[in-house]
Amino acid sequence: MFTLQIGYQVRDYGAWKEVFDRDPAGRAASRARSVRVFRDAEDQNSVAVLLDFDTKDAATVFLERLRSQVWDKPEVIGELISASPTARVLEQVAREGAG
Repeated sequence: MFTLQIGYQVRDYGAWKEVFDRDPAGRAASRARSVRVFRDAEDQNSVAVLLDFDTKDAATVFLERLRSQVWDKPEVIGELISASPTARVLEQVAREGAG
């Protein structure tokens, strides 16, 4: 399994989440197995999104779509983020515990 890990520093979590929920990059059609959203316990405007994919190619294709259809379009992302998002594709090599 491959996980696309994205970090956002947002100005207003609620406003960012509204755009995220509208799915401007087509997350629902991306073949992601799961999507998880986290907020830093100390900084509620520091957000991490983890999307799990069966293949590295699927994760990479979605990341490129995210860059071209969301991050590179000020009319989509607007003033919602205070720094450029970070992203990387991780390959799961071990897992312990349930779920």
